Amino acid sequence: MTDVVYAAISGEPKLSVYHIDSASGRLGLASEATLSGNPGALATSPDLNYLYAGINVDDRHEIHSFRIERHSGGGLEQIGGIDIGANPCHLSTDNTGRFLLGAYYSDGMATVHPIGTDGVVADPRVQRVDTAPKAHYIQTDAANRYAFVPHVCDANVIFQFGFDEATGVLTPNPTPTASPGTPEGPRHMCFHPNGRFAFSDGEQGSSVTAWSYDSDAGKLTPLQTLSTLPDGWEGDNSCSQIHITPDGRSVYACNRGHHSLAGFRIDAGTGALELIGIFATDPVPRPLTIDPSGRYVYVAGTANRLGAFAIDAGTGGLTPLPSCDTGPVSWVLSARLS
Repeated sequence: MTDVVYAAISGEPKLSVYHIDSASGRLGLASEATLSGNPGALATSPDLNYLYAGINVDDRHEIHSFRIERHSGGGLEQIGGIDIGANPCHLSTDNTGRFLLGAYYSDGMATVHPIGTDGVVADPRVQRVDTAPKAHYIQTDAANRYAFVPHVCDANVIFQFGFDEATGVLTPNPTPTASPGTPEGPRHMCFHPNGRFAFSDGEQGSSVTAWSYDSDAGKLTPLQTLSTLPDGWEGDNSCSQIHITPDGRSVYACNRGHHSLAGFRIDAGTGALELIGIFATDPVPRPLTIDPSGRYVYVAGTANRLGAFAIDAGTGGLTPLPSCDTGPVSWVLSARLS
């Protein structure tokens, strides 16, 4: 069993594969895949046999498909690539691994592309759905029946869609959007493992919102919103990514401006949040991942390295660990390979 972190590195464009030392949380560089352009969003297939990367090649926006060497260290072999025209700020696969979903900030839309039995993202795309300006994330729920697209700034909503896993088609939910009520600007989101709750971070509100989730109707309802900033702090700040631990006990969100991670304890019965603490990071933390064991957090800012933290199993508090020099990181994700 090998736990890995995949890091998208700009400048000298590449995808770096790091192995996680389970005892210490330290990252060791295992391999690299050289790219033809700067990478952005990353996603893996549910079976972890494939990885997908948004790539900017000479001002063209492409999706590159990679085979993951699951049984020999997690190295990457490129097996395909398509020109998709627009630039996705987030990618994810549906739960069958047959479709790649994208959210587009500048174009205000969501797309669905087919994935072949060979693991390669293909053309033509299944669908383009115009949503609203500044779409920032897309994900299906655990049942693969619904999909959600948070939007920041003026839209201030999460678009709610039905998802047909046989065809990949998105259909607006009878309740097409869910709003946090106040102008939080939901940017990214994650579901609790029990399927009853979801959590989003507010880019403009510097906040985390807890939502109840009706899995039969595909509908989110806001429960609670808490600040990610210390009481009395003044300054410019925005939230970037949010991730939940595999056991669903804690959730962490990045503060860009305060330069920190805000951690919250989750009540699995009610979805209520309680602040654990706010933990200093390198400047402007944006890409974030939690390792598959739920013991370590990795986050990158503008310092050209991956910061690391150990998660206290009892409190959810974070203890800094030695960082790993990487170069400029645009995206990270972690996976457990056999």
